[in-house]
Amino acid sequence: MIPAGDGNSSTPEITSEEISAQETATRELIIRAKDGDQLAFRDLVDMYRTRVASIAYGLVNNYDDARDISQEVFIKVYRSLGKFDVKRKFFTWLYRLTVNASIDFIRANKKRSHHESIDSDDSYVQFPNQDLDHDLDRRMEKIERNEIFHRIVSRLNPKQKSAFLLCDLQGLSSAEASEIMDCPQVTLRWYLHEARKKIRQHVEKNYPEYFVSGKKTKTTVK
Repeated sequence: MIPAGDGNSSTPEITSEEISAQETATRELIIRAKDGDQLAFRDLVDMYRTRVASIAYGLVNNYDDARDISQEVFIKVYRSLGKFDVKRKFFTWLYRLTVNASIDFIRANKKRSHHESIDSDDSYVQFPNQDLDHDLDRRMEKIERNEIFHRIVSRLNPKQKSAFLLCDLQGLSSAEASEIMDCPQVTLRWYLHEARKKIRQHVEKNYPEYFVSGKKTKTTVK
């Protein structure tokens, strides 16, 4: 049984250097899993399940659906791992599977409109640059901003949302994100440009309190 992601955990941003180190550890687990080591595969799932769930949730905006997508992705990994070339970047392949599975889900459910109320402590993808604050008033403001952020991002088309999620929220480079999305870097940058523009325009128009004298506050999206 593939363990599901924990809905109560948040995901820290991982740098490209940390991903490279993770790939080294991953390669050993893949080799062992290819030889039938079930424990190695479980360790592989544990290493990446929160990241997969984070990406899926960022695209579909629903915890239960994100868990289902994550489960589907790791089933695909399990079935295809024997053919996987260990010289390739595992996270690129895994993230591409996740993005594609999420986009397929969105297309299959495009008439469905469901937005959950998001508690910031339970959110996989948190509003950028928010510091944990135990003061109740400021905590409630943070929750409101999380909800607004997810509401705005949900208005992007799947390609724009994927580019924004991978580059601005997951911290990947344009080269890494374009490889995951299987598109040229110039196309990826265009998706990202359009996503940032739409987010900024929507915030400026509908939530002007997050801007001061025309300049972004520290809680607005860059």
